[in-house]
Amino acid sequence: MKTMDTLKKYSIIAVFLIFTGLSATAQKTSITAQQLPATAQDFLKKHFTNQKTAYILKDAETFSTEYKVQLENGIEIEFDKKGNWEEVDGNKNKIPFAILPKNIATYVTTNYKNTEVVKIEKGNWDYEVKLNNGLELKFNAKGEFLRLDD
Repeated sequence: MKTMDTLKKYSIIAVFLIFTGLSATAQKTSITAQQLPATAQDFLKKHFTNQKTAYILKDAETFSTEYKVQLENGIEIEFDKKGNWEEVDGNKNKIPFAILPKNIATYVTTNYKNTEVVKIEKGNWDYEVKLNNGLELKFNAKGEFLRLDD
């Protein structure tokens, strides 16, 4: 019985050390815009033509790679390993309306005429949109309104 308990303890320790070692291999490095995936470069050229970057980081972990771009005006954009945007955070500044999926843009324009979008986050199954009045809107993956959070 004791050998079984000891074996379980060593197994747990081994698993812990493996995961600790894997997370220790994560590296954040500063890169140039030309080192971003082409999709991310196109996104920046389309939506932030006149903005200069403050910095660009590549966050390479064992099982994933992400990119974070901070513009000089404070807007932050996060991209996945293929260069698809995952989050655009204006840090209380207005983000370009053209970033919003069509259904979401229509909903915001219709229901919140005097507000600006300051953040959008794309999840696997939904979108979260934050307005400058502090409200957060939740949408499904098709851009259909789900609920309002405040």
